[in-house]
Amino acid sequence: MNRFDKHTATLGILIVLTLCPFHKAFAAQEGAIVPVGILLPATDAQGRIIQATAPDGKAYPVFRSPQDSPFIHHVREVLQNSFAQQALRLDRYARNLLLHEPGGGGEQRLTEPMYLLLSGEEGGFARYGFWLEDQRGRRRLVLAGYVDLVVDEEDIATGNLEEIFSHELGHLILKSLLGDINSGPSRKMHQSMTVTDYCTAFDEGYAEHFQPLVRDANGNAYLRELTKGATATDLNLLWLSRLDQQMRTDGVKRNLFIHRKALPAAALQPDPDRYQLYLDSETSLDFLTDELKNAQEMMACEGVIATLFYRFVNDDRLRNQYREAGFYQPFLASGVSRDGIRQAIPPYENVNLKLFAAMRRVAAESARARQPLMIELVKAYASLFPEEAESIYRVFLQTTHGVTASQELATAFEGAAVAGRRGDIEAFRQRSGAAFSLLRATTDQIAHGKLALDANLGPELWVLNPSFKIAPAIWERDRTLPLTINLNTASEAELMTLPGVDLATARRMVAERRARGFFRSLDELCAAAGLSPGLLKSLVEMNEQMQREKEYKRQ
Repeated sequence: MNRFDKHTATLGILIVLTLCPFHKAFAAQEGAIVPVGILLPATDAQGRIIQATAPDGKAYPVFRSPQDSPFIHHVREVLQNSFAQQALRLDRYARNLLLHEPGGGGEQRLTEPMYLLLSGEEGGFARYGFWLEDQRGRRRLVLAGYVDLVVDEEDIATGNLEEIFSHELGHLILKSLLGDINSGPSRKMHQSMTVTDYCTAFDEGYAEHFQPLVRDANGNAYLRELTKGATATDLNLLWLSRLDQQMRTDGVKRNLFIHRKALPAAALQPDPDRYQLYLDSETSLDFLTDELKNAQEMMACEGVIATLFYRFVNDDRLRNQYREAGFYQPFLASGVSRDGIRQAIPPYENVNLKLFAAMRRVAAESARARQPLMIELVKAYASLFPEEAESIYRVFLQTTHGVTASQELATAFEGAAVAGRRGDIEAFRQRSGAAFSLLRATTDQIAHGKLALDANLGPELWVLNPSFKIAPAIWERDRTLPLTINLNTASEAELMTLPGVDLATARRMVAERRARGFFRSLDELCAAAGLSPGLLKSLVEMNEQMQREKEYKRQ
């Protein structure tokens, strides 16, 4: 979910991908189009969307069918002829898979079409549930997902419709396969360049990885220009969420998010404004290419997760390794012969279907509490498809430089990066050669079960800081949420929000954590960083407060 500055106001419109529900599985045929239909929200005299209460006591919005128009035709055309159509096919595959599971056939959310609500609310959102009203005023409760998105002709011209629609549809695909994962301990606003928590990063990172795919496949002239890089005259790209949107292509493709950020200059002031320092750190794009995030930071960063998914679905080994014909039957409406698999399922869809199967394995096994979903997914994939285990481990470890498995690898790659930045060719050759040799050996150990993929992960150390409140979104000014901090991922700027922690103390804490990879406990943190007994007591109390808190549910 993200918000985008709009320069024009639009009336709410609902685009429905069919007016009639699917009562059978989607037939995956080459060139098959998911059909498109259109609805408007029902509004009262004040222009507000009408709400109606369902039997479960919840209120849902009411939508209606509009008259056709050139604009509606234009929207339908985009959804049928852009990457959005590919995302729609993936959504249908995911729901077909669930329909074939025991008890799946009776769930309305699996048999309904996908919907797109073009509303007046800024941003894009994955929503669930509404009333569908016909011309006679009769209403049918639709308990299924839909994408809520503001769309006008400008959004069509700039490719925003297909890009953000695909992103939000990604959330709904995950919801089908993994259930509701949009809550976690972090209360920070998510962005591609920030570190939040495992669930938030996985949910948002999966959705984000569709955005560079949209641009890769796109014929939109504006998106092609953006892919080449922002121009100095495009002032719209100076707005925070536009920068974030651009980073979801540039940063993902450059694997930028595995790196730590530089300390904001405001931290060097004698008595810095702690909240301004926090904002500067969260929105900074100043990445240090010779310093790596630790394992927890990477797995809690949606930019890293987006890069991993982008690389998985583009990896030729994973794309072109097909399964037996029976594997594909749950995804399809009709049977397919062994010889017809490659014609029915192109390589891009093939790797996605295998990832979907691995997600269902993760969901079925009820992944361990607060473990990184990405690591759980990679393990499940390797278990389901052992002949592909080395391939998926290789992509994961090359992308993350093996940091989740080995602190020695983190040190080796950072040393090579420092030598490269300084132009020390002899040291660079020696260190990079050693680093990649160690990475190959580590990959082999993990593939043969001799080393855990998350051996260098460590425990989370969350604390609740009730004295420091943040706004739900960076651009908002009402600070209502107490900041929650994982001491094994916190930046210097975040640590400086804690009572008694100045810049020197924050730097010691981060330096000691980087040397170890993670702290095993609050006691180890305090001993390593030389913290006072009083500060240790304060951290213990904040940790106990955090354990009593419910997880924060993102809107």
